[in-house]
Amino acid sequence: MNQGHNREMVGDELAFAQASGRLLVKSLDRTRSFAEAVEDFRKLEAEFVERAGDDEFDVRETRRRIAETILSLARDKRPPFDACRDAWNDLVRLGFSGIELECTMSYFYADCCAYDERPDEGLAVLDPLLAKLERLLEDTRGTGTEYPARFYENELERLGNLRDALLAQKRGEVVPWLETRREDEAAPPITAEEEQADALYDEFSKAKLVVFKTYGKSFDRSFADVAADYRRIEAEFVARAGEGEAFEDCVGAIKARTAEAILMAACSLRAPFQACRDAWDEFVRVGQDESWMYPEMFVKACLRNNEPEAGLAVVEPWIAEIEAQLQACKEPLRPPGETSVELNRQLKELHELRDKLMAMRSGGEPSTRGRSGAPT
Repeated sequence: MNQGHNREMVGDELAFAQASGRLLVKSLDRTRSFAEAVEDFRKLEAEFVERAGDDEFDVRETRRRIAETILSLARDKRPPFDACRDAWNDLVRLGFSGIELECTMSYFYADCCAYDERPDEGLAVLDPLLAKLERLLEDTRGTGTEYPARFYENELERLGNLRDALLAQKRGEVVPWLETRREDEAAPPITAEEEQADALYDEFSKAKLVVFKTYGKSFDRSFADVAADYRRIEAEFVARAGEGEAFEDCVGAIKARTAEAILMAACSLRAPFQACRDAWDEFVRVGQDESWMYPEMFVKACLRNNEPEAGLAVVEPWIAEIEAQLQACKEPLRPPGETSVELNRQLKELHELRDKLMAMRSGGEPSTRGRSGAPT
């Protein structure tokens, strides 16, 4: 089950990935317990270990992928801490397939430690990993390569932020954004209304995914038909919502997800620009996603349709927002989010987009010189 880069999966590797993906969707259902999810994945593991036969590499990779998924589910489902520790120890025993997964899985486990207020156990994982990343970053000095240096810098900041939160927890300080089991258990139990609203939203999400799958791979449907399907589903689930604050939040989320889905469909299906603009306006009005993904889709639609003013109206305030976020990165114990490495990369892309839009507005070509004046 070789996981090499730039290679199409086939045979048992593809079958395992597909079966694992289906199980993960099933396991993430809020009504399904961690123990039930683990049982499902252990059965999958047994099946594919048997299929691997005497191929030791495939056997190990199968067990490793299962162990990674179980730890991820432990972080999501929040079982008793012993289950999280067992999942972590199982993965450590199998070893990591690369530094990327070591960083991701270490973050997950350290977050589990923070949730159960066991900072020393989380620090015992993060401190040596951070030291390892520092050494790896130092080894890239003078090589002139952007990657993997940028990855190491990003992980040092991301894992370092969590390390700082664990240190604060160890000192007895309250970190407002850090979730803990103690706080969750002290919170009022979920109401019947909230359960009904959550169930309605889950059902809506599944129906929305069905629509996406009708065009997401082949892109052979018309935007008008896709948008009509999304609107039909939105109307159906809004009509089914009851009264009360929980349902108000649910309806707001349904409208936001619908606006986001329609904007994505308009841009990916290359609908007429007016349809993209209308979808963007609706997204701005009711959307809740604060990432760059949706604005970037619209800006690229502006470029394709020779609409520089509409694109600049999005890009320029977003540049200011990213610059403000970069300043916030310097604050201690800041909440998890994009690192300064990610924000600086995004800022560079935004400046490039702005150059293209301004060149389009003036009828010229974007500058081929960098921001410092040096040729790029």
